[in-house]
Amino acid sequence: MLKARRPILRVMATIGLALLVCGCRRSTVPSQADRGASESPATTSAAKTLDLSAEQRSAVQIGPVETYTFVVECQSVGTVSFDEDPGVIQAESTVLSAAANLEMSRKELLRVESLGEANGIAPKELEGAIAAGQTATAALKAARDALRALGKTDAQIDRMVAAGRFDSPVTEGHGTWVVANVAESDIPQLRPGQTVRVNVLAYPDRWYTGRVSRVYSTIDANTHHLTVRARVEDPKRELLPGMLATVIIRSGDPVESIAVPATAVVREGDGSMVTWVTSDERHFTERLLALGLEREGRYQVLSGLRAKELVVIEGGVFLSNMLEALPSD
Repeated sequence: MLKARRPILRVMATIGLALLVCGCRRSTVPSQADRGASESPATTSAAKTLDLSAEQRSAVQIGPVETYTFVVECQSVGTVSFDEDPGVIQAESTVLSAAANLEMSRKELLRVESLGEANGIAPKELEGAIAAGQTATAALKAARDALRALGKTDAQIDRMVAAGRFDSPVTEGHGTWVVANVAESDIPQLRPGQTVRVNVLAYPDRWYTGRVSRVYSTIDANTHHLTVRARVEDPKRELLPGMLATVIIRSGDPVESIAVPATAVVREGDGSMVTWVTSDERHFTERLLALGLEREGRYQVLSGLRAKELVVIEGGVFLSNMLEALPSD
């Protein structure tokens, strides 16, 4: 009797299991009507898209991607300086002294060579004169290298050595010298002749304009900054040596590019930059960005957006937090 019931029990167990599976699927994958009634207005997909309710849309502000002209500048901290860098003056003095010693050693060598052994000049004296000349040559080369590292060109050094006096900076007019410490990353953009704007704490509403005079060629190993020397117009002689200054150097031509407000960009936990785009102001999709320059509260967009696309310019963090709060599949 028990054996006869076993096939019937197996059939009933199989039917019950099938019904249980069907019931689970219906609870985990509701119909379209059930979803509309039970789910939150915000949903997400693999494309990281949010569907906002009218109330949620009121928390964001939308605007088009526009073009913007970016001024290429680098900003640094500096100080008002004396007419010449004391380090440069010392280096110039060393060059002049080394050049004079070299000239004296050459004359001494010529004298020894002209007398020769016939006039009682020993070979050791000739060897000493040759060695002195070599030492003076090496000293002059080292002194020139040190001065070149401070921004002087070979032409300026040659002129100074030929004249036998310091290569004094141009001081006509109402100019004042400012020294800036520029970050290593900005070095490729710098060159003499670029325009400069300078502001000091004593006159916060005033900017002094000028040009880069010298770009030094040695990096500070501790700060990884490069020294730049500029001359700015100061007709009232308001700038005093030692004043702390903000120095802005125009380091390139203006760049026109599409841009978004800084408030439209959200930094993710992995360091990537994203924004939220929409075409109907209801569905919002996260978009990865590659950014460039940042000026006056705007980011240059190198890739990730097209002109006139609609982006969330306020409230992007709100959308990213909503996305994080959604349950994962």
